[in-house]
Amino acid sequence: MKVALDTDILAYAEGINGVEKRDTVLELLRNVPQEAAIVPVQVLGELYNVLIRKAGRSPQTA
Repeated sequence: MKVALDTDILAYAEGINGVEKRDTVLELLRNVPQEAAIVPVQVLGELYNVLIRKAGRSPQTA
């Protein structure tokens, strides 16, 4: 079975909404086998925008 990761999950993993959510999501991701995880291209674009706009990261570090 494949698991598609969405923008919120990846943003939380980056610590966008605090340490508690980050830690929860990272624990969840540790339980997903690498070969089962899928990151859709659209999600990458959305995450880039979230990291720049909401997290204030530079385009180079996003």
